[in-house]
Amino acid sequence: MTRFRNSLVGAALLLAFGVPASAAVIDFTGGAVTRLDASIETTNNIVNWDNVDYYEENGFRLDFIPNSGSAAFATQVGNYYGVGNDVIHAHWSTGDFGGVTAIEITKIGGGTFDLNYFILTSNTDTGGAAASGLEEAWIEGFVGAVSTGAAVMLPPEDWGFPATQIFLGAQFDAVDLVRFYVTNAVDCFGMDEFYIDEPPPPPVPEPGTLALLGLGLAGLLIPRRRK
Repeated sequence: MTRFRNSLVGAALLLAFGVPASAAVIDFTGGAVTRLDASIETTNNIVNWDNVDYYEENGFRLDFIPNSGSAAFATQVGNYYGVGNDVIHAHWSTGDFGGVTAIEITKIGGGTFDLNYFILTSNTDTGGAAASGLEEAWIEGFVGAVSTGAAVMLPPEDWGFPATQIFLGAQFDAVDLVRFYVTNAVDCFGMDEFYIDEPPPPPVPEPGTLALLGLGLAGLLIPRRRK
């Protein structure tokens, strides 16, 4: 019995030291939505909150830029697509519906982290509809205000689910800020399931729906994922 108990303790210690203390999956449920009027709400897979300033969950903040003056329809967190699943959703200043110029991820209290994976639910220049394929939305990592590698252009994505799995490379390790932004006309942009300091889930194959993200993501073929 003593040997068995010691084995369990050893296994627990291995797990504890093998996973960073900040390991988190941000799924936008159960976190705190701070709105532009300073009210704070909790996401619950039912309500969608608009007029959002920033969102916090599991020690991380996702911040809409600018932090004031955005139209109410521009910044959303919650059950935006009406499918019982909370997401983050923005309307870019280059489109027809909003004034967002960037979305930034940081660790609350400071420090570095590895962003390994998320799913892209919308990246379309036609609000509420299919992507044109011309969308230029980017992700870039920073540490100490210095870029950790070339910005990576994300694939176009039709509005809502199903979503595309995005696996990120080493340039998104040991960053203290990750920024999303666009460089042409894009309206709707949505995301879910950020894996931070946590190994990404396996790819979910779906024939005929692969997205090639290029050198920035190590040339990986990223299959679409149904949720």
